[in-house]
Amino acid sequence: MDKVSKYREYIQNLLTRYVSGDISNEEVEVQLIFDVERDHYQWLNIGWQELNRVYRCVMYFDYFCLYLESHSSR
Repeated sequence: MDKVSKYREYIQNLLTRYVSGDISNEEVEVQLIFDVERDHYQWLNIGWQELNRVYRCVMYFDYFCLYLESHSSR
């Protein structure tokens, strides 16, 4: 497994583990988005708190971060 594949796996495991501790309710939904084709990974909270719209990006990783890290040791 190459470096970038390992990073993809680590990011998915990290987000999945952390999101399991996030508190969702009937009004705010926790979403994980894994776009492995384009290397975009997001953890979002989306919904409503009373009359306020919630759209919170808790954590985001993309290909650029993976690319920089995988090429920094060369």
